[in-house]
Amino acid sequence: MSTIKVVARFAVKDTQFDPFLNLAKELVQGTLKEEGCINYELVQDRQSPEVLMMVEEWESKSLLDKHMASEHFTRIVPQLVGLAAAEPVIHVCKKLA
Repeated sequence: MSTIKVVARFAVKDTQFDPFLNLAKELVQGTLKEEGCINYELVQDRQSPEVLMMVEEWESKSLLDKHMASEHFTRIVPQLVGLAAAEPVIHVCKKLA
């Protein structure tokens, strides 16, 4: 079975960068403990530092769905969206090669 990869792109307001980063770190720490989480990390675009992305890998779609219903996800993600300059762009992907 192929794993699920997710890239969630956020454009973060400069004045909101530190609050966003603190919440994102909390989300990463909690998520890495979840069943089915292979990788979950926050990365920053080198050319556009206001662009932050969650890069995730999950064992299955059902475990990703379970993550999206978790307490820390449902509590933190709406706050992250509120700190962003625009709605996040989410890509749920499958590996082709």
